[in-house]
Amino acid sequence: METIILVLVIGILCIVCFFIGAKVGQTVIKGENINTPSISKLNPMNIYKEHQEKIETEKEKNKVETILRNIERYDGTDNGQEDVPM
Repeated sequence: METIILVLVIGILCIVCFFIGAKVGQTVIKGENINTPSISKLNPMNIYKEHQEKIETEKEKNKVETILRNIERYDGTDNGQEDVPM
């Protein structure tokens, strides 16, 4: 059973690769440029830095939201106050 599935998947991948190659070949024959993703988009360090910035932004957003909730709930005591994440 697994062999049949493997053969089908490989066959489908071969057909998909053929059509992709045909599309690229036709593009080259027409003299159009082939757009490839830039190296900066695929650089793991840039992706990591963007991810870290996104995490930091989310932390800052949560901090501000907690402060605003604390301001809204303030009644002169510390009842209902949340700790502000660092």
